[in-house]
Amino acid sequence: MAYGWLAASIAGIALGALIGSSRMMRAYVAPSLEFLRPLPVSAIIPVAIAMLGLTQGMALFVIAFGAIWPIMLATIHGFAVVEPRLYEVARSLQMSRGAVIGKIALPSALPDILAGMRLSLTVALILSVVCEILAGLDGLGQWVLLSARAFRSADLFAGVILLGATGYLTSIAVSLVEQRMLAWQSTAR
Repeated sequence: MAYGWLAASIAGIALGALIGSSRMMRAYVAPSLEFLRPLPVSAIIPVAIAMLGLTQGMALFVIAFGAIWPIMLATIHGFAVVEPRLYEVARSLQMSRGAVIGKIALPSALPDILAGMRLSLTVALILSVVCEILAGLDGLGQWVLLSARAFRSADLFAGVILLGATGYLTSIAVSLVEQRMLAWQSTAR
C-alpha cells in the first residue's frame, strides 16, 4: 500500500503539475483523463494479472494506477486555479518557469495536492486489500478472506478492525503532515 501510494504521489504530482501549469495541455489532455478516470480500478486487475502475473509487482501497479487519479486531478485543479496576478508578478520579475512552479504555483496548489493525497491513501488501502484477495497474495486482505471462509468470526472482525485502524492512523499521519506544510496559511490569514 505504502509503495503504491508513494509512487502514485510522485507521478501524480509531477504529471498534474505539468498538465495543470499549461492551459493548452489541460485542453488536450482533459478529455483523455475524463475517459480514464471513471474506470473502476478493480476492472484493471485481470489485465494486470495477465501482464504481470500474480506478483507483488501486479499489486503495486494496480495500487499506483488507482491512487494516482485523485492526486493528479487535485494537482491539475490546484495549478489551474492559481491567482493570475501571481503569474503577472512572476513575469514582471522575469522568473524562470521552474521558479514560477516552485515558488508560486506549487505553494498555491499545495492544499489541493494534499487533499488528493489523503483521498488516494484510502484508495490505496482498499486496492491493496482487493489485490490480496483476488490474487491470493499474502497480507491482511488474504487473512480476512481465509478467516471468512473458515468461519473464524473473531479473526474476521479483528482483520476488519485492523484495516479500519490502519486507514484511521494513516489519515491522521497525512493530516499532521498537512497541518505542518500548510502552517503558512493560518499566519497569512
